[in-house]
Amino acid sequence: MRSNRDDAAKALYEERRKLLAGLMMSEAEPWDDLPEDVKERWRGKCDSPRTFQDRGDSGPWSQGRQG
Repeated sequence: MRSNRDDAAKALYEERRKLLAGLMMSEAEPWDDLPEDVKERWRGKCDSPRTFQDRGDSGPWSQGRQG
């Protein structure tokens, strides 16, 4: 039985997996073939909403910020 957390992580992974072809990247493994520790990292991405600024990424939105 899968949890909502697992379903959300799988949906995010599959969405990102589909983007790889457009980026001319090699195909990613299907969700069911991923090791459990990799699945847990994807589950962690779904645990709390975060923005790029929350992560401290650099980019055009952060220009002029002191940090």
